[in-house]
Amino acid sequence: MKKIIGFSILTLFILVSCSQKDKPEITEELKTALRSDAKTFMESLKSVLIKEIQTNGIVNAVSVCSDTAQILTNNYGVSKGIYIKRVSFKNRNPLNVPDDFESKVLKMFEEQFNKNQLKPESDYVELIEQNGVYKVRYMKPIFVQPECLNCHGTEEQISPQVKDLINKVYPNDKAKGYQMGDLRGAVSIQKTL
Repeated sequence: MKKIIGFSILTLFILVSCSQKDKPEITEELKTALRSDAKTFMESLKSVLIKEIQTNGIVNAVSVCSDTAQILTNNYGVSKGIYIKRVSFKNRNPLNVPDDFESKVLKMFEEQFNKNQLKPESDYVELIEQNGVYKVRYMKPIFVQPECLNCHGTEEQISPQVKDLINKVYPNDKAKGYQMGDLRGAVSIQKTL
């Protein structure tokens, strides 16, 4: 009987030891891949937006941010095996509201921005463990570019037609009043390791 109990305890110990995952590391290779994903994602969105502005004008380009961007974001994430989105405290789309982690990092980015310490190459990465599953969380700031001001600038910079459309599509819009170079928000990536 003692042998059976001892064997059972040993078997249980081995099973528990084998089932526990080692804590993964955030390697430079992983950080480089996340940086590349954020950069490629933002470049692709910008490319689609500029093409729409040039082809069909500013008013039609609003649909790029309201509809097309969400589809492109989802498709990009699926193709890369990541969850990716844009977040901001001054969001236009309710889907872009930051979660607790994103809020913490956005506040850090805001503090750095206010001290002139936030740069285009700035980013933040952290390993999170939830219920035994490790995820890497990555964020990269988004700065206001000239084309952004057509829809996110001051009242004087946004045409009446664009204002009307934004008010119709986004009645709770908070994403106006920006100036060139302002911190707009961040790209947020989650990847399960």
